[in-house]
Amino acid sequence: MKTILALIDFSDVSPQILAQAEEHAKAFGGDVVLIHVVPPEPLVVDFEPPAVPPDVFKSRQKQLFLMRDTLINHGVKATAQVFGGLLLETVLDQIASIAPDIILMGSHGHGALYHLFAGSVTTGVIKQAGHPVLVIPSVPAPETHLVKIAARKAQVARVGPLGGVPAPI
Repeated sequence: MKTILALIDFSDVSPQILAQAEEHAKAFGGDVVLIHVVPPEPLVVDFEPPAVPPDVFKSRQKQLFLMRDTLINHGVKATAQVFGGLLLETVLDQIASIAPDIILMGSHGHGALYHLFAGSVTTGVIKQAGHPVLVIPSVPAPETHLVKIAARKAQVARVGPLGGVPAPI
């Protein structure tokens, strides 16, 4: 896995996408490409195509570059690109251009009714990208019984069996 494409939308799942990108890059010695697409403003009554708001574009570009710099500071080779345009079409164009080994993106957990009317970029990428896609859910993973036991053991190891005296590590 030499090229890891991380699709960033600045939602609550974006930090998890960034963390997964870093883990994959370090595990496989890959490079991370961060991409964000700024959609055009909705068309009200005009015959010209909708424009991407320049202030939003610059703000998102600055945020994405900060994410890129965080990866670089953690020892990961990373680049960042912001595009303006229709979400799915722009993402698919960039996937075709970059030809990543894996695509990391988030899922927002919208219901079937939402997808019927609004569609889903995640579904579109999975169906049309032609590359492996790792979808990261916006909800945290549920704690299992084994995770709770491990957390308790870690807490006892930090505090110590006597309560106030730390155990040697």
